[in-house]
Amino acid sequence: MESVVVNGVRLGYERAGSGPAVVLVGGTGMPPVAWQLCGLRDALVRAGFEVVTYAARGVAPSDAPPAPYTVDDLAADLAGLIEALDLSEPAVVGYSLGSFTAELLARTRPDLVRAAVLMAGAGPLTGVLDAVLAAETELIATTGRLPPAFMRLQTLLSTLPPAVLCCDDAQVRTWLELLGAQEAVWTSTEGENGQSAASDRWLRDPRRMDALDQITAPVLVLAFEHDLYFPPSSGQIAADALPDGQFTQISGAAHGGLLTHPDESTKAILAFLSPPRPGPRRPKN
Repeated sequence: MESVVVNGVRLGYERAGSGPAVVLVGGTGMPPVAWQLCGLRDALVRAGFEVVTYAARGVAPSDAPPAPYTVDDLAADLAGLIEALDLSEPAVVGYSLGSFTAELLARTRPDLVRAAVLMAGAGPLTGVLDAVLAAETELIATTGRLPPAFMRLQTLLSTLPPAVLCCDDAQVRTWLELLGAQEAVWTSTEGENGQSAASDRWLRDPRRMDALDQITAPVLVLAFEHDLYFPPSSGQIAADALPDGQFTQISGAAHGGLLTHPDESTKAILAFLSPPRPGPRRPKN
């Protein structure tokens, strides 16, 4: 990957394709390669976009400054990356924590965002997510980090839909093996603790939902049917609060729908970002 220093933090990034720019903003601990594994990056390239993927602060190979981080930090990093790469009003697609980053950037730097997709990360704080945040905060305060076994369990239970968790033990065990390598995505423990703190502070901000009406760019809120953290009902609330918001639900998917239902997710994003094709010309009377 290439790298650029913004706000004193070295960020690793990749560019692919040509055309209108789209920046893909990953979730907690999400390496840029995940956008290739789910097929979204290549689908956007084939559709005529230039696509930028990057590792947020804390995720290898980017730097991991001392924790804690805030979503303001992450949004400032994204703004700096867009400006350093001289991208002209890109669309920004965020997943989970990346959705928080995209939302804040669209609100505070409207000059940099043509459109935004908030995937699995828009809406009010739910009771389930409140409990998860509290558990993460207590574990970091007690042990200094988030234990890998805890993170594997949390990711497994939130990523896979109920039908898989209950009835497909082979797939569950395959995912457990994949998640065993999750710790390697972090530059250091500072990165993991820093991103956890950013999520906690963002989601507990009582002014966050009221600020949605300040976003003027078109926004697609993309929700997954069985998402424990950001259920469709939460996503619909966010879409309704946006001046130019749209809402789409992916059926059968949980929080990890980007990876478990990649075709459906990609189709919804492409339909939102791609300009409508002109209809057949009517003959003049």
